[in-house]
Amino acid sequence: MTTRTAAPRDAAARPSGTRTGRASSRLAVAAAALLALGACSSGDDAAGGFAAGGGAPLSCPVPVGPMAIAVSGRAASPEPGLPSSVQQAAISVVAGAADQKAQPKFTVVNLDGRPTVAGSDTYRTDAGNGIAAQDDQNAFLSGLGKAISQVRAQSPEADVLGAMSLAGRSVQGGRPGTVVLVDSGLSTVAPLDFRQKGLLDAPAQDTVEFLRSHQALPALNGATVVLAGLGDTAAPQTPLDTAQRSGLVALWKGIAQASGAGCVAVVDEPRSGDAPTDVPPVSAVPVPPPPTITPGTATTLPDDGSVGFQPDTAEFRDRAAARGVLTPFAAFLKQGPTRRIALTGTSARAGTLAGQVALSTQRAEAVKALLVELGASPDQIATKGVGSQFPGYVNDVGPDGKQLPGPASTNRTVIVIPSA
Repeated sequence: MTTRTAAPRDAAARPSGTRTGRASSRLAVAAAALLALGACSSGDDAAGGFAAGGGAPLSCPVPVGPMAIAVSGRAASPEPGLPSSVQQAAISVVAGAADQKAQPKFTVVNLDGRPTVAGSDTYRTDAGNGIAAQDDQNAFLSGLGKAISQVRAQSPEADVLGAMSLAGRSVQGGRPGTVVLVDSGLSTVAPLDFRQKGLLDAPAQDTVEFLRSHQALPALNGATVVLAGLGDTAAPQTPLDTAQRSGLVALWKGIAQASGAGCVAVVDEPRSGDAPTDVPPVSAVPVPPPPTITPGTATTLPDDGSVGFQPDTAEFRDRAAARGVLTPFAAFLKQGPTRRIALTGTSARAGTLAGQVALSTQRAEAVKALLVELGASPDQIATKGVGSQFPGYVNDVGPDGKQLPGPASTNRTVIVIPSA
């Protein structure tokens, strides 16, 4: 990549028609310098435009310093682009560069199965007046926006953690920097592979601790981190529900904080649209359907954001969501006094067996209490806890003796057996 420096000039002395022509020329030069960031395919010129104004302000201050943008032009995630609030952040960095005598470097990371630095460019201007300086800013940002819109995956799968790590390394230096992640967040590459059963439902702090213990966290070292598009998917990936998306946001926010981010901002502006075409495949992440009740058939209440529990407690993560899931179960019991439900709590293999049995029993009792609150009779509900001693137990301890968050989450359930 080349570094663009504007030539000195006095815009006030130019004829207006000449100024327009030179501004267009500068835009073309900037775009040409940045197009190598996404030279895999062409895109609509309008997609590269930055809009002044619009978008909710970020909850973190954005320093006038280096900015690395990890963006995915991959399968199963909407086409690449920057939410308006992220655009405003980039504008603020470029606009503040002259006042702070800074030359911020912008890096674009191509998020795919093997993330790479697609390219970078440094914003510099020696414009003689405000109009010329604005021309330089517009040209640079237009080129950046177009380059981002044209990023396309080169390798199969999606290594979101690796892309964040590469972006973090790209903003280290004398000035504080900003790391922007624009992706669904559904990684399919170890050590964070959401294809692993239970990982999508695992408590965020368990997964963060697993990554920390395996020295797999990126080095963000005080950077401002902006997370955008988390949980927003494209076909053929099954969409996430509200609880699953909230859990994913909590996980990536936790990862950023544990990695040393100075401040973490989450952009709620949704990303939509189709995934790019003609890109390598990305495996679909299994998204379990919500539990339903069928007479005579066992149903498992998973350790997820709707009916899962706070770690090491019998407190629901989201009591309101749990009420929504369990309402049909209570309705089943209310349809006849002879109907019954048996609740069996299970757990991961952590601590003593006695402790596992006690906690799993408490969780089964918590489900019973909520069913009674919803109108079921307590006499219709039997409870017990078995800890990790049950037929469907999945080994949740790795060779190093550390707990595996996906399998552990799979083992933390309440099994519901309704009468036939």
